Amino acid sequence: MHQASTTTGSASGPRPARGHVVVGFDGSPGAEHAVDLAADEATRRNTTLEILHALTWVEFAGADDRFGQQLRENARAIVDRGAERARRRRPDLSVSTTVELAHAVDALEAASERAALLVVGNRGLDGFTGLLMGSVSLPVSAATHCPLLLVHADHDTTADTATGPIVVGVSDEDCARALEAAFAQARSRTLPLRAIHTWRYPAIMAGGPGYAPAVWVTDDPHDPERAVLDRALAPLRKQYPDVSVTEDVLVDSPARALVAASTDAALVVLAAHRNTGRFGPNLGRVTHTVLHHAKAPVLLVPVVN
Repeated sequence: MHQASTTTGSASGPRPARGHVVVGFDGSPGAEHAVDLAADEATRRNTTLEILHALTWVEFAGADDRFGQQLRENARAIVDRGAERARRRRPDLSVSTTVELAHAVDALEAASERAALLVVGNRGLDGFTGLLMGSVSLPVSAATHCPLLLVHADHDTTADTATGPIVVGVSDEDCARALEAAFAQARSRTLPLRAIHTWRYPAIMAGGPGYAPAVWVTDDPHDPERAVLDRALAPLRKQYPDVSVTEDVLVDSPARALVAASTDAALVVLAAHRNTGRFGPNLGRVTHTVLHHAKAPVLLVPVVN
């Protein structure tokens, strides 16, 4: 992978240090909305914003490179437009631009190794209108090393600040990093937090064989599930005493509950449980469904095994 150009403002300079916000930008409407939220995040974190565009072009020795030169100029114009949009939204924000000679998925995955947060739109210029996730955003979601904020193309970013709660899905203790990110988002935005844990009645309680042994030892079958949520939230409640928290234990599927909760949410936060299959890393079923159907931006926090 080769870096074609890097600028900070209007002058040349090195890339920002690890810990900044990086947003992938191809000039599409979804990418413009991603730039808006990336600028907001960089401002809240008091860090810099890098606008990244990937350009796939192979140069042949001795060949006429006029077309390649035009592509590179177009790419630089695209990132400059993204930077201008970010500065209009957050005039005091430090913004840099980068053009990478690489496939977009490879460039974004590499960027996630140097960033604290990666932001992408769910569908770029190469996607069909009917697709909910694009050919770049979906594989990037399964491969990033840092948290990933995914913004849907129809998300309204005209307001400087979003309303509604921060929604976080909690399955077990593996969600600790996602919970910490959710609490941090709630505090930085001065928004309430809604933690959702779901479960299903066992078959015996839904009309299964009458000779099966009893499943619950308490009168209320919700109790063990509430205990799971309480244990997961306890250390974060102490760390973030100023965050207002609502605990919801629901008899539902995780994906359906989170998609429903996203309707009036400012953000949905999920732990990214990934599997490695025949064709590389892939997302779990719940994450995949929420990314496709959530009405709010989704923050994926990788689970460290």
